[in-house]
Amino acid sequence: MVRVAVYARVSTDHEDQKNSVENQEMYFMDYIEKQEGWELYKMYADEGISGTSLKKRDKFNKMMSDAKLKKFDIVLTKEVCRFARNTLDTIEKKRELKKLGIEVRFLIDNISTFDTDGELRLTIMAGLAQDESRRTSERVQFGVIQQMKKGVAFGNIMYGYEFKNGKLIVNKKEAEMIRKIYHWYLDYGYGGHKICSKLKEEKYEIKRPKNPKNKYNWGVDTIFGILKNVKYIGDLKQRITYTTDYLEHKSKKNNGEVEFIYIKDHHEPIIDRELFEKVQVELARRSNINKKDKTNYSNSHGLSGKLVCGHCGYGLVRSYGKERVDGSRRFCWKCKMKVNHGAEKIINGYKVGCNSDRVSESSIIDSIGQSLKMMNRDKEIIYNNLKNNIENYFDNLLKVNYNMKEINEKENIYKEKTDRLVELYLNGVIDKKTFDKKEEEINKELKYTEEIRKKNLLKKQILEDRKIITDTAFKVFYELLEYKKINDDVCRKIIDKIVVHDKHNIDIYFNGYSNLFYINNVESKVSGEH
Repeated sequence: MVRVAVYARVSTDHEDQKNSVENQEMYFMDYIEKQEGWELYKMYADEGISGTSLKKRDKFNKMMSDAKLKKFDIVLTKEVCRFARNTLDTIEKKRELKKLGIEVRFLIDNISTFDTDGELRLTIMAGLAQDESRRTSERVQFGVIQQMKKGVAFGNIMYGYEFKNGKLIVNKKEAEMIRKIYHWYLDYGYGGHKICSKLKEEKYEIKRPKNPKNKYNWGVDTIFGILKNVKYIGDLKQRITYTTDYLEHKSKKNNGEVEFIYIKDHHEPIIDRELFEKVQVELARRSNINKKDKTNYSNSHGLSGKLVCGHCGYGLVRSYGKERVDGSRRFCWKCKMKVNHGAEKIINGYKVGCNSDRVSESSIIDSIGQSLKMMNRDKEIIYNNLKNNIENYFDNLLKVNYNMKEINEKENIYKEKTDRLVELYLNGVIDKKTFDKKEEEINKELKYTEEIRKKNLLKKQILEDRKIITDTAFKVFYELLEYKKINDDVCRKIIDKIVVHDKHNIDIYFNGYSNLFYINNVESKVSGEH
C-alpha cells in the first residue's frame, strides 16, 4: 500500500468555506479513494497561518519530521500556494523530500516532483505565488494605513483605554492609575522602580499576566512606556512598528524610516497636555544627567531640574560651597555650562562656558519666600487684574465666529475624493506615484478644514468650561498664599522654574500661578495669532 500524507493550509480563519480544512480533507479523501492501492496515513493542517514563512507552521514542520522517519511515501497538497508562498522554501523542501524518496503532488497545478520538468514548473508556480503574496501584502498594508489616516485605532492591550470598534474608550479605574503614575513621577520625584512598588502596594493589576501569581509585578519599561505615550493626551500615533519583510513578517521599531500616522485630539484624554509636556522634559533631564554625570544627579531635592541659568540657559547643579570658619559647608547651585567649560570663551568659532556666579541655596529659598509674601501683600491687586483679564478674554472669545456649515461641506467633499482615489489605486486604475501626488493635494485642502474645526472645538470647550477655568485660576492663586514654610515637597508642588541671573536677581515661576493667564495663549491658538 502507498502511504499518503496530506498537507492543507488556510491562511485565515475567515476564508471562504470552500477553502476550509474540512472541505480540503473531503477533497483529498475523494482523490485517494480513486487511486488503487493508496491509503491515507495522516492529514497535516495549519489553520490561520500565513504561507510566506515556515517558522510558525507547526503541522508542516511535523510532517517534515515524520518524512525523515519514512512514515509515508507521498505528499498530496492542493496547489503550490497552499504548500508555501516562499519560492526558496518550496524548492528547498521539495528537494529534501525527494532525497528521502518521497513524491509531492500539487493536484490543481498538475505538478509532480518526480516529473522530469517538475522542478522547473514548480519554480515558476512558486515564484508566481510569492509575487501574489507580495502584492496581497502591499494591498492589505495600504488598506490598513488608509484606515489609520481615517482615525481607526489599531491595538489590543493598553492601560487606561479599551479598544472598541477602532475607538479608544476610557477605562475609569485604569485612568485613575495613569494619573497617579504621572504625578508620582513629576510631583514626588519617584523613579520607575519606586512607581512599580507603589502600584503593587495599591493593588493595581497587570493586564493579562502570563502567571496570575505575578499580577502585581510591574516592569519599569511598562512605566516609561506609559509616561511617553501620546495617547494619554488624546492624540493617536500609529505605525510605531512596521513590517520589514513580508516573507518573514518581521516587525521593527519605527525610528522614522516610514511615515507615522499622527492625529491630534483623536479621543478623550486622560492627562492634560501641560502635565504631559512637563513629564517629557523631566524624562529628558533625568536621562541626560544619568548618561553624562550620574554623580551630580539627585531627584531627592525639590529644586532639582527647576533652576535655569539666566546667562546661558543651561540648568544648574547642586554642590557644596566654600567651607566656613566653623568647618560647616553650605549648599549652592552652579551653572552646568560653567562647571563643564569654565568662564565664557570662544573655541573653534563657538562660544562655550559661562560668566555666571554660584548662588547659595539659602538665597533661592529666601527668594521663594519673599515672592509668596509679595503675593500676599498685593493679593487684592492681583485678584482684580486676574478677574479683569479672564472677563476680557471670554468677551473677546465670544466675538470669534466660524462658518462650520461651509467647513463641514468642504471636508465631506475632500473625504469623498480620498475614498475614490483609494478605490482607483486598489483597482489598479492609477499607480502609487499618481496616488501619492493626488493624495498630497487633497491633504493640503483638508489641513485647513481640520485646523478650523480644531479651533472651533477649542473655543466651544473653553466656553463650556468657563466657570471651571475661572474657579481653578482663583483656587490655585489662593492655595499659593497658604504656603508659609518652604521645603522640598513645597518646591516640587509650587515651583515651575526659577531663572537665576545672580544672587540679587531671581525670577520665580510658580506652577499654576505663572499659568493663570494661560488663557491668553489659548486665545492666540483660537485666533491663529502668535
